[in-house]
Amino acid sequence: MTNNNTVQLTTTALRHNRRRKAWHKDAYRYALLIPALIATAVFCYLPFVGISIAFKDYDIIKGFANSPWVGIENFRVLFSSPDMVRVIWRTMAYSFVILFISFPFPIILALMFNELRGKIFKRTTQTIMYLPHFLSMITVVGMFYSALSVNGPVNMLLKNLLGDSYVPKNILLESDYFLSVIFSVNLWKELGWSSVIFMAAIMGVDKSLYESAAIDGCGRLAQIWYVTLPGIFGTIVILLVMQVGQIFNLSFELVYGFQNLYTQNDTDVINTLIYRQGIVNGNYSVATAFGLAQGLVSITLVLIANTISKKWFSISIW
Repeated sequence: MTNNNTVQLTTTALRHNRRRKAWHKDAYRYALLIPALIATAVFCYLPFVGISIAFKDYDIIKGFANSPWVGIENFRVLFSSPDMVRVIWRTMAYSFVILFISFPFPIILALMFNELRGKIFKRTTQTIMYLPHFLSMITVVGMFYSALSVNGPVNMLLKNLLGDSYVPKNILLESDYFLSVIFSVNLWKELGWSSVIFMAAIMGVDKSLYESAAIDGCGRLAQIWYVTLPGIFGTIVILLVMQVGQIFNLSFELVYGFQNLYTQNDTDVINTLIYRQGIVNGNYSVATAFGLAQGLVSITLVLIANTISKKWFSISIW
């Protein structure tokens, strides 16, 4: 028994000694993490205190500490709204189109970039495709408003092509075109930047696999299908799982920017409805309640998608 205790104590001491040496060896690296940890704590976790507003009748004068507690009343008011169910379904429909219908396009673009051999042409094309990402959404909205106006270049071009029989119109004033517009704008803005991750994944595919495929008689399309796509399949699945969490969080700037008096009632989504009911009307408690519910639903969807991915493909975020 004494020998066993001695062995255990010696093993524990050796383990602590190794940890201490590892800590001293990487101490400067841990020190570099301190500013990032502080920033994360201040800007990401400290605001969690404000979640209590969702359970209070918040008064901006009294502050969230002194505002009266109302429990889940804000959630009841929120989900009893006659417009909420309709808006939730519309948000899901818009999100599905924008997030998932557009999902293959960055993959296709990355595959096309990978096949380009001229370095100057390739870099120039990539730069042009990346640039729209760095424009603010409101700037992009303004550009498209001008382009699609009655006297804008799009209508003028169509009139020149189709002749006097074409009557210019502003499609932004018709709700039937709203989804097509926001889908096209979001795709144009984010397509190039979204392809960066897939380009990086393609660069990580073992080059010897392409050589083996070429020896076996595979052409470029066959190599893409049997080597490249399987090689980046894990990245595709992970990004798809992460996209699931955005179903209830459609871009506020994108939707609100293209709304107007003619389309607002038929194009409201969750974020714009909460903005009007919560922020514009000063009902911050309701806005916070929905923000909390939205976050909980999003993380739940990610967990479900991650579980399915892990079970079916043995690929998961954690």
